[in-house]
Amino acid sequence: MDKTVRALEDLSATDSQLGGDAPLTAEFVRALKKRRTALRDAIPSALLVAYDALGRMGRRPAVVQVRNAHCGGCYLRLPPQLASAIRHRQSLRSCPHCRRLLYSPTPTETGSASAAKPELERSPANAPSSKRLHRIPARRPAREPRPSAARRVRHRI
Repeated sequence: MDKTVRALEDLSATDSQLGGDAPLTAEFVRALKKRRTALRDAIPSALLVAYDALGRMGRRPAVVQVRNAHCGGCYLRLPPQLASAIRHRQSLRSCPHCRRLLYSPTPTETGSASAAKPELERSPANAPSSKRLHRIPARRPAREPRPSAARRVRHRI
């Protein structure tokens, strides 16, 4: 699946270069078209149909990452079951809101916090203990009892 995602991303980048306003040499255009056909051959036909439909609708980029259960294209929150399926990297799915193809980044792409920590911080000596300390709430000072109804003095004007 990672190869398919990379191929789709490369295809999207190639299409954006071909469709851009920047002046391109004829040789560069030929190289881009050759690369585009090679990438289209590597992608399954069902995904190509969805990719082409997104291109006709003007949804670029057509393939986006899911970040914190939000679509990377329309930034709306995904349903929990869909977000879970994408996070477990079962398959490419489409966003129910914008129809873009969604994928979950690999752990190396996300720059996970555990990979960024030095070895000293992750050593067993610095690991948090499994025992939890329970805090005892501070006692409130005892209130004086409220006077009963018989003891209350009512003032009438």
